[in-house]
Amino acid sequence: MKRFLTFVLSISVLISILFEEISFAADGVIMEQERYLKGSTTKERGKIWISDNKIKFEEGSGRAAAIFNLNTGEMIQIDKQGKRYVSANPEEYFKFIQELTSKMKSEMEKQLSQLPPDKRAEMEKMMKSQGLTLPGTNPRPKNLTLQKTNKDQSIAGYESFKYEIYEDGKLKDVIWTNGEVVKDEIDIGKLSNYLEEIKDISESASGTSYDSEGQRIYKEVFQSGFPMKTVDYESDGNIYIEEIVNVSKGDVAETEFVPPQDYKKITLQEMMAQFGN
Repeated sequence: MKRFLTFVLSISVLISILFEEISFAADGVIMEQERYLKGSTTKERGKIWISDNKIKFEEGSGRAAAIFNLNTGEMIQIDKQGKRYVSANPEEYFKFIQELTSKMKSEMEKQLSQLPPDKRAEMEKMMKSQGLTLPGTNPRPKNLTLQKTNKDQSIAGYESFKYEIYEDGKLKDVIWTNGEVVKDEIDIGKLSNYLEEIKDISESASGTSYDSEGQRIYKEVFQSGFPMKTVDYESDGNIYIEEIVNVSKGDVAETEFVPPQDYKKITLQEMMAQFGN
């Protein structure tokens, strides 16, 4: 009887350990991502850590990283070479980008005004071909349409569904999303709102704007799941692809989502000035 109780106790302990290990191993998602220009043999590889509504992106070179905390709204940009970082919320980034863009437009207008008419026309033509907004002009909001293709593709082992977004009738983005891969780690509603805010910042920097229908379209796509693959069709003809190539479940340490203690915190203005230099 004593041996039987010892055996049962041993089995109980073993089962408990196994369940702890299983729980431990599923506490986070780690992804590997590739980004490349279509037709190029060079691919930049990056890494993504996801846990408890927090996401960390690190570029392949390891020189920079970005952390997004969906619980607090904090965005952290880390410069590993300079051992420094900047922390702000999306509203602060948006305001900063707007101010910076305004200054750049003023400087561009000043430079254009000093060019001979033929050179200015040539420069403006080049800017238009690259989809840039000319100084002194207010861009017309882009008209977007969404096509749900009902097509699926296995990306990194996860069935992902394809969305096509058209801008003024031309294909702009193709996005494959999956609603299962990070559902235990991220509130997809919070992620959708965050991606929208990041897109607003990007649009502000490029001088692009979308009407309410365009904003609704991106929201619908973002809410459908995590973007496993995106294909961006640029106005200059280049096509950039970002694709998740590997997904693993495992423990993600909380330290992944905070800057190293020996890094210096600086302002957005300082970070931009130092990167510019």
